[in-house]
Amino acid sequence: MPKIKTNFLKVTQPIGDFYCCVMKANELYKISYSDVRDLQNESEDGVGTYLGIQRRLSNTRVKKIKEYISSVDATFPNSVIISMPEKYIELNNSLLTIDYKSEKEGKIAKILDGQHRLAGFAENNGKFVDKEGNEQDFELLVTIFVEADLHTQAQVFTMVNQSQTKVNKSLVYDLESLAMARSPYRTGHQIAVLMNNRKDSPFYQRIKRLGVKTAGVNGELLTQAAFVENLIKLISKKPSLDRDILLGRKKNFIGLKEKKLPDDEIADYKRLVFRKSFIENDDSTIAANVFNFFTAVSDRWYEAWDKGNSASVLNKTVGLIALIRLFRDIYNYYVERGSYEYGEVVSKSDFSNFLDEITVEDNFFENIDAISKSSGYIYKHLSAEL
Repeated sequence: MPKIKTNFLKVTQPIGDFYCCVMKANELYKISYSDVRDLQNESEDGVGTYLGIQRRLSNTRVKKIKEYISSVDATFPNSVIISMPEKYIELNNSLLTIDYKSEKEGKIAKILDGQHRLAGFAENNGKFVDKEGNEQDFELLVTIFVEADLHTQAQVFTMVNQSQTKVNKSLVYDLESLAMARSPYRTGHQIAVLMNNRKDSPFYQRIKRLGVKTAGVNGELLTQAAFVENLIKLISKKPSLDRDILLGRKKNFIGLKEKKLPDDEIADYKRLVFRKSFIENDDSTIAANVFNFFTAVSDRWYEAWDKGNSASVLNKTVGLIALIRLFRDIYNYYVERGSYEYGEVVSKSDFSNFLDEITVEDNFFENIDAISKSSGYIYKHLSAEL
């Protein structure tokens, strides 16, 4: 019969006793299951019983976790919380043993918190390769409640999930300033800071660094997250992969020290017009292009770009999304006609010459709702004459 052995610590709190330990990810995955809350035993009159405590798995979230698990600095420092029947557990001094029959796999440990983390190991062997190239077991912190009744299980689930606050994306990008290695995220953050701080910048004091307005500053119309995420669309198809490779190089991981960044062909640059600059560690060229283009925009549609114009959508996120798409088209236009090559800075005057040919005027941007689908509508009109 399979056995899992691990040292444990007993913790006593008002809710009762529970045990904290370390388990291999693949071992925990084998014995655990999610008890999804759903309607069961529905009668003819529509009355039924809801059982289970968990939410349904989000495939999108699981996919992101799978990708994260394979990154060079993946970590889950918080514990997976499970509930188990006493019959499977033996406590001997500081050793906890889980003893079960093979046919009981996937039916022993009910997940109270961490189902998405564990689902990320579904197609993974629970191993990772360290910087020396050695295969290691991916270990997880585990909190075990023994013989917990349904009320206690529900209390734990509710407490953990109600008290969690989603981290503001702008704060996440702002923390990229502390990153050890380059990444598209860090490049985006640095350019956002530069554009927001320079007094001659078209984005001067327009970007909410932490996603909330800065005290004493008026006219911050864009979150840092919106600026960075749209800029990255011109830099990388897979920014997390770029980050992983560059961090692996920095940490001297075997297998990553000589690995090249992907999408480094002319065909890739048509979509990722800043790709060549990023690969060549030339963020200043990216910043110069952003500065020149949006300065030309602010000149062409001065009233609509004015941050005091609350009726305009050009100065808001939907306008930014449309303008980033237009920037790609203009950059490719000049490259295709031989005026510039990828990795070069297009002059402000050339951007202006192009924008001056667009017949859309300032008042156009004041009659559009600031909703997500409006970005496509704006882009369609701006690019109609391309």
